[in-house]
Amino acid sequence: MPQTSPLKVAVCQYAPQLGAPEGNADRGARWIARAADAGAQLIVLPELASSGYAFTSETEASASAQGAEGPCLQSWVASCRELGVYVVAGFCERAAEGRFNSAALLGPDGLIGIYRKAHLFYEEQTYFQPGNRGFPVFDLPFGKVGMLVCYDLWFPEAARLLALAGADVICVPTNWVANFRRRVVDERGWVMGNYASVAVATQNQVFVAAADRIGREHEVEFIGGSCIVGPEGWLLAGPASRADEALLLADLDLRQAASRKQRTPRNHAFRDRRPDLYRELGSTSAPASE
Repeated sequence: MPQTSPLKVAVCQYAPQLGAPEGNADRGARWIARAADAGAQLIVLPELASSGYAFTSETEASASAQGAEGPCLQSWVASCRELGVYVVAGFCERAAEGRFNSAALLGPDGLIGIYRKAHLFYEEQTYFQPGNRGFPVFDLPFGKVGMLVCYDLWFPEAARLLALAGADVICVPTNWVANFRRRVVDERGWVMGNYASVAVATQNQVFVAAADRIGREHEVEFIGGSCIVGPEGWLLAGPASRADEALLLADLDLRQAASRKQRTPRNHAFRDRRPDLYRELGSTSAPASE
């Protein structure tokens, strides 16, 4: 059962460095310590926080990959153990099946679980295998946590599966980019990832904690906008700026993730679904591009 006192969640927005695993390990550990000092119990780092993002060769990608015993995850586990916190962090995973854009859930007792990004964006398809482990939910002392990575947010089926499996919080390490967008930010400073996070939260009545990065690698520009969203779709923290480091914090009452699913006395977020009408969803192909 979710804890009755608020859970303080932090998302950390900063710039991991391409091809610098030891520096990224130290950088992530410093952000974990900073968030823990602010009282956070659950801390989210960006996508590929271990390696940087914009690989330009197979050699570069391979050199940046680490297993669960690699320096980044081991450093961050040590931080969890010392500080008594839980961390979700993106990392470039080396595994027997290939290389994956993954998120690790870490705690005081070590590695809890790994999620492998299911939906690969652009050049990620060159350097990573698509995730092959589905969408697991992990039961922690304070509640149930699921993970998505960046582009996964644009596929409502992924978040819905996590919510149906009981997730109270969906943690999203992300690297939102300006590339391919005619408009990057709107008049109130929101990026499209903020709207995607709001949609996932309100559609599923869950909390969403999205940790983006900033900076530039080669031709890829990252756009910040990290945020924490409540089950009704309202922002609890953020969005962070487009260019600056940020530590966002919010107190989450995880009981709301269950209670708010009863939208009205006659409406429920999940019981109102019509799965009998959605059967074609799994077999319908996208229309051919013109």
